[in-house]
This record gives sequence, C-alpha cells and structure tokens, in this order.
Amino acid sequence: MKKIYCDISATTPVNEQVIDLMTSIHKSTFGNPSSVHKYGQESHIVIEKARIETAQALNCHQEEIIFTASGTEANNIALEGLVESDDHIISSTYEHPSIMNVIKNLEQKGAKLTLLKPNQNGQVEPKKIEKEISKNTRLITVMFANNELGSINNIKKIAEITQKHNIILHVDAVQCVGKIPIDLEEMKIDMMSLSAHKFYGPKGVGALFVRKGIDLKTILNGGGQELNLRPGTENIAGIAGLGLALSMAANHLKENMLYVKKLEQLFIKEINNYKINYVLHIKDRLPGVLAIGFPGIDGQSLLISLDLKGIAVSFGSACSSGTTKASQILLDAGITEDLAKSTLRISFGKIHTEEDIKYVAKELSIILKRLEKKSYA
Repeated sequence: MKKIYCDISATTPVNEQVIDLMTSIHKSTFGNPSSVHKYGQESHIVIEKARIETAQALNCHQEEIIFTASGTEANNIALEGLVESDDHIISSTYEHPSIMNVIKNLEQKGAKLTLLKPNQNGQVEPKKIEKEISKNTRLITVMFANNELGSINNIKKIAEITQKHNIILHVDAVQCVGKIPIDLEEMKIDMMSLSAHKFYGPKGVGALFVRKGIDLKTILNGGGQELNLRPGTENIAGIAGLGLALSMAANHLKENMLYVKKLEQLFIKEINNYKINYVLHIKDRLPGVLAIGFPGIDGQSLLISLDLKGIAVSFGSACSSGTTKASQILLDAGITEDLAKSTLRISFGKIHTEEDIKYVAKELSIILKRLEKKSYA
C-alpha cells in the first residue's frame, strides 16, 4: 500500500544531511560543553556554530538565541520568566496549549488576562489588540500563524503597536520558522519561540529568541547553561541538527515556498476535477496548509478512511466520550459547528511529488463518495 504523509504541520521527517551530522556528532563529539578540556570545548564549538546558523537565518545576534528542549519549553521560559503577578497580558483564544495553559496559570497567580477572538480570516486584529492596552499591560503574546487554520497574523503591525506603547511582544512562530520569511530585526519582535522538528530537524530541541535588554527571571534551576535560562547539559547533536536544518530551510526558502504552493494549487485543481464538495476556510495562509471542510461528512470518519489508504492528515477536533466535538479554534474563527466537524487539515511539504498529490485527491474522491452514500442510507 502506498503511504503518503500529509501532516507536515504536525511534524516533518528529518533531512538526511541532518541525520548524518547528528550521527557523526553522537559518535565523535560527546564531551560535556561546560568542561574546560578539549572534549568539552569541541562540543561547545558545535553548539556555538548552531547558534550562529540560527541567528543568521533569523537576522538577529547569536547571543540572543537560547536553545531549549522544545517550542513548548521556549514558550514557558518566555512567559513565566517575564510576567509578574500584577501585570496585564493580551493574547488570543486560539493559542497553542503551551501558551494558553501558561497564561491561565499566570492569571491564577494574579496577572490580568485579556483574550481576543480571531476574525473570520483567522487573524487577531491589531486594532483590537491596541484597544485593550492598559497602563499595566506588560506582554502581548500572539502566534505567528495558527496551527489548525494556517492563518497568518500581521506580526509587523502588532510589533509597531507594542513598540509604540513600550510593551514586550512574544511570538510563537513554531509553525512559521523555515516556511516563510522572518526577519527579526525588521519585524521588531522581542521574543520568539521555534522548534526544529517543524522544519525537517530533530524532535526534542527548540530555541527562544530574546532581544538584548529583556531580562527574564530563571524558572528552571541548575547549572546555569544558556544564560541561566535553560540549565542542564545541552543536547549537542540535537542543537547541531537544528542549526543545519534551519540553515538549509533559509537557503532554500523561496524555492520551497514556490514548490509547495504549486502542489497546493495542483491539489485544488484535482479535487475540482473530481467535483468534490468542499470549503477552503482561509485564503491568506501558510504555503501548503489547507484547513478544508467537506459539508455533510464526519471528519473523523474521513481521517480514518484516508489513514486506511496510507494517507495521513490531521483532524482539527477532539474525540470525547465517543462523540466528536468541533474544534473551538474553528468555531472562534466563525466556522459553523457542522462544518467544523467536517474539517481536516491537510499540509504539504517539499517531500511530496505531483504524483503524491494526484493520488491523495483520487483516493479522497473515492472515500467521499462512499461516505456520502453511507450518510444517505
């Protein structure tokens, strides 16, 4: 059976060059980076090389990059390390759990929290953010692009607002880094989180950009590594893998974007040819990310049917007590409950061929016809 992975937004396979580099490091560069002897210094050099690669890809200073174990950890370090009990936080209702759970925890500790719903384009409107700013607003944290919808926020405009009011802006860019251009110097973002496994790097390693002049308190206690913000012996091979994967993504960004958009257009053309009834929710979105609803079809049944044909996609909702619940993120974006229940996230990447796309569209059409007959029976 043919197997096609169309869930690039969830995670990506690791580049072969990255695997080779990490394997080599595991074999030969095993010293503790904090040790003063040659073995330790060799490991330290590997980490600093990755820091330079990361900084160059994002256009920031290397000392502003903190390596972490994940995007989730980066989000926790940024938010927990900044906010005090009397601060005001502005965020959105469709943030990742690693943001939402942290800011709700901070609210329980005394911080004031304002959550804004996205508009029908799946974006948090900058003017609504500015309207909610008060004298105690310390932090605005907004994701660069939503993980279910693929919708992209106007981060540059939001940054202009935070600069104007002297408020710190944190951006969860896990879905965007390596997929669209990000220039930290131009965008004036204060803190930004990323994760290697989203851009063909290894799992278990991420990074946090912290602009010079921003002081974060330590939330993890240990040996003082990574400017005392992420103590613990560093994941040398993982960090090296992140640096190389991001460097490769940055060097081939334009061509990868064009290629993925071409695949996306081909998919739309194919499903139109098969006369599939669908609703594409967001127009201004990340390349290759489709939040697509199939009216009258149970999304979970569709996902399982595709999986049985070797096609992996994502379902933007959760299953609880045997009943399918519509994703709150989709509902907040103005999508009806029935359509939200029929919505899948299909995401393409550089690993796919045109033949893959045609196969997915063909099998999708066959499955939909079967499910439609079943629903009418």
